[in-house]
Amino acid sequence: MPKRTFERLDADKRERVMRAAIDQFLEHGFEKANVGVIAQNAQIAKGSVYQYFDDKRDLFLHCLTWSIEFFMAAIDRQTPLADMDVYDYFRSGTQDRIELMRSEPTLMAFAMAYSTGRFAALTADITRELKRIADEEEIKLIRNGQRRGTVRTDLDDAALLLFFQGVTEKFGTSIVADMVGDSDEAVARAQARADQMVELLRGGMRG
Repeated sequence: MPKRTFERLDADKRERVMRAAIDQFLEHGFEKANVGVIAQNAQIAKGSVYQYFDDKRDLFLHCLTWSIEFFMAAIDRQTPLADMDVYDYFRSGTQDRIELMRSEPTLMAFAMAYSTGRFAALTADITRELKRIADEEEIKLIRNGQRRGTVRTDLDDAALLLFFQGVTEKFGTSIVADMVGDSDEAVARAQARADQMVELLRGGMRG
């Protein structure tokens, strides 16, 4: 968790620190990433990094959280997440993931790296943080669907969440892998696959 001193920074400065850190982690890995270089590229004093975060691990984990929040904000700008059910989210998330691959290749490369085990020393921490974020957001979407009548109410939240995550677990990674080269054919294939996945989800979760 970042310290209050980081949260008090303006949004542009927080983003500059995050992007500098993500660049460094991607280029050198976690162990060899240099906090001094991160500070220099973020245009802050090296000591400021430790005023914002407990240590390099804390900084890395917040990079993960920040990158996911960046992605979620991109979806929310198109359609408010508060109005979505799991089907809307899955379809919108796929479209926004494709757009982010084009507009934010570094963030997508970071997501690919941490989701495929490149930062092995932090695997347990990464898994725990990803689960926390996913569980929190996806339960909200399931309950949205139940209120709208699009998600069944005869099963408990935990069962529905487990089903949703089981069906979709590999999808994000496969989309990123398929989009290498960024061709129109790859985009069309990804969107078609997303529609098929939604049909699978509806078959098991339909209200």
